[in-house]
Amino acid sequence: MTVARVAALLLALIVLPFVATPYALHVAIVVLFNVTYTAALYAVLRMGYLSLGHAGFIALGAYTCVILSVRLGVSPWLGIPAGGLVAGLFAWGLGALTLRLRGIYFALAIFAFGEIVTAFFRAFDWFGGPAGIPGVPRPAFLGTPLASHFAFYWPVLVVAVLGIAILYRLQYTRFGAALLTLKTAESERLAESVGIPAARYKTANFVVSCVITGTMGTLHAQYLLFVNPQVFGSTMSTDLLIYAMVGGLAGFWGPILGAGLLTALGEQLFSVGYWKTLVYAAILMVVIMVLPGGLADLPRRLRAHFGAPR
Repeated sequence: MTVARVAALLLALIVLPFVATPYALHVAIVVLFNVTYTAALYAVLRMGYLSLGHAGFIALGAYTCVILSVRLGVSPWLGIPAGGLVAGLFAWGLGALTLRLRGIYFALAIFAFGEIVTAFFRAFDWFGGPAGIPGVPRPAFLGTPLASHFAFYWPVLVVAVLGIAILYRLQYTRFGAALLTLKTAESERLAESVGIPAARYKTANFVVSCVITGTMGTLHAQYLLFVNPQVFGSTMSTDLLIYAMVGGLAGFWGPILGAGLLTALGEQLFSVGYWKTLVYAAILMVVIMVLPGGLADLPRRLRAHFGAPR
């Protein structure tokens, strides 16, 4: 995506709350949540690892913020970086243990971690048990709580833009380029033979992804005004993976495109329950069979089909 297009998108996001209805702003906020989560997940997918439990890190960030603000009376503003920090610490410990695994073994390990996180919060009343914790306070600006969609849109936008900018910039550093050499066990051994600290790089990338995920998770809980283990369960992890695959894994903007479009569609299907899952599954199957490069590859396919000059 060119600089001009990025600038135009940012301008549109800044103007949006002044012209959108409250419902449209709600959809925009949910899109920003999922776009950020999916971009962070793509950072892990990009180095050849399939994460089936990324929602567990969203839950860690969300619950950290909620426990601090509801149980301990800490400012919601402080809960935002605290949630990202806790998610990052867990990612560092888990990554050091599991990133030596490959393929289905890593995927299952992360899936199990996500299930353990939600089961832990469900098991103890101090964490709200199965019902969760209601009455989550939103942060205040100049003494006024960010209670409206308009007011809460801005911190969500800031975290989304900063998180996505960091993830995008990392791709074009020496660190980001080195991660592409770690996609298989064979290429990882070759990378280590020329001095690339593979284990340290993989863990650092995993931590960055989860810090951004956990930070946005704190705002997600504040926006919902409650936190519940079911909200951040395995279904959410699966949805994030579908967003990335539908958008296309060949580049950074594909997963973001998939997350934006499918989230907006999902909000229209919210009232029909399981139909949303069915529609997501059908779209994924069509994309895999007809457009394996994802929606981001559609312009190229159209140019090739109609013979337009590149």
